[in-house]
Amino acid sequence: MFGVKLFKKTAAKNNRKNTMKAMILAAGFGKRLGDLTRDIPKPLIEIKGKALIDYHIEKLISAGFSSVSINVHYLANKIIDHVQSKFSGKIELIFSHEENILGTGGGVYQGTASYGQEDILIINSDIFSDFDYRNFLDKKSNILFVTKAEKGLIGDFSVVDGFVDIENDKDFIWTGFSIINRSIFKDINQINFHYWQDCLKKIAARRKLYAEILDINWYDVGNPETLQNLNK
Repeated sequence: MFGVKLFKKTAAKNNRKNTMKAMILAAGFGKRLGDLTRDIPKPLIEIKGKALIDYHIEKLISAGFSSVSINVHYLANKIIDHVQSKFSGKIELIFSHEENILGTGGGVYQGTASYGQEDILIINSDIFSDFDYRNFLDKKSNILFVTKAEKGLIGDFSVVDGFVDIENDKDFIWTGFSIINRSIFKDINQINFHYWQDCLKKIAARRKLYAEILDINWYDVGNPETLQNLNK
């Protein structure tokens, strides 16, 4: 499978009705964090004494998600060992081990392969927020969750009539949360590709990528300054 190893850790039975599944992107090198990620993968960087990835998985469990897939590459075994020790038996765990890193798009494509044509919540591991993941349930697919760019900062795109707009002012920021259906990959003929540039942006250009504006406390933990401020 193009240098990808998938294996499951079966969870304890979940009696909740929700069967929605999620994926956490955790294969990156965390280069922006410099020496902080020399021996620790970015998803295991701590905020107030807890690993970033723990916040995400705990919220998924609380919301009743049945399964989470996690793609890994850099210091993969550290992530796998940590997650299994904390969450085995609480939620189905699927690890997509990329022997050669596949890019964000390739990572999502391979990491969600066992989910079939279901709607899947995709989460960037390096974000931190106060958002309740129960609010992701029963949302439409092919949607990005966005927040207003702070004054003076350039965002990623605009939002017009509930859709992502890439032609007008860039005044909204993608929070790193999205819900997709794997059908979005039907025209992709490569294994290593970018989730936004090679896939979602093309859907947005056809005015078929929804946007939901969130009013939340949200942080990109990809830089040392933000991490330091959160740990004060």
